[in-house]
Amino acid sequence: MKTAHIFPAFIHEYLGMETDVVKSYGVDFQSYLQQATEITGTDLTGFDIETNNFLDKQLESQYLSYIYGCCVSDLMHMKNHLPDYVTSYSMGIYAAAYHCGCYDFATGLTIIKTAYSLVEKYKPEEPCGMASIVGLSLGDIMRIIKPIKKLVSIGNHISKHSFLLSGRLEHLEPIIEAAKADGALQARLLNITHPYHSFILKKLFSEFLNILLRTKEIVAPQYPYVSSQWRNIIDDKNKMKYEIAFTVISPIRWQATMEFLLKKETTTFIECGAGESLYKIGNL
Repeated sequence: MKTAHIFPAFIHEYLGMETDVVKSYGVDFQSYLQQATEITGTDLTGFDIETNNFLDKQLESQYLSYIYGCCVSDLMHMKNHLPDYVTSYSMGIYAAAYHCGCYDFATGLTIIKTAYSLVEKYKPEEPCGMASIVGLSLGDIMRIIKPIKKLVSIGNHISKHSFLLSGRLEHLEPIIEAAKADGALQARLLNITHPYHSFILKKLFSEFLNILLRTKEIVAPQYPYVSSQWRNIIDDKNKMKYEIAFTVISPIRWQATMEFLLKKETTTFIECGAGESLYKIGNL
């Protein structure tokens, strides 16, 4: 009987009561926003969880997801609710690494800012993004993208019939139409303008990794961290640095990650972030 703490990526839809929940246990979300504002130089204090008024600002959205994840992490430690395993979905890795004690609050924010600046540096000039397709099989997806498989990546194999694709918009848009014609239950562009989890960004990996390897503030995880790329357990600081850097460009295998944890006798999964995106994914 094991417990896994899982951390979501940046949140597109909040429930609206997240800050009240953590505040009821003595964790003040607003104070974290103030600290993050001072550390990053980006004013986050005006964030409104009910309207999600920073939704169209991707760096700020990553900060906010990380900040709330850190709030939940601190609450879990305060209540001594400790995990047997920790994992993360996409850029939820930043809060997951904080939860594992790999670095402090400020270092995580700096890593997010560095990663984002490198994505900006290495992304193509052409408009890029990510698309969600639900209701088709892997075979269906591979058949649709076959003519341009070197131009579009499966950024996330979420479940048996749910996928995220990453690439340039000029390639994603016809794939969306083809998926709809094939009977997809959902096929749409996400509100993301960067090709995360794609080979398109492969040039940033070495630079990002070298920065992380020089970051002395990063230490080994205190809890077993399960890689959502490789489905192995990371317990070494340099392997964790590699995992953080690789997550930006590597496809996620979320279904396989959950199956790995189930094989490890994990019976309880706690979503340590705002919204309920991972809960919904688990029911696809």
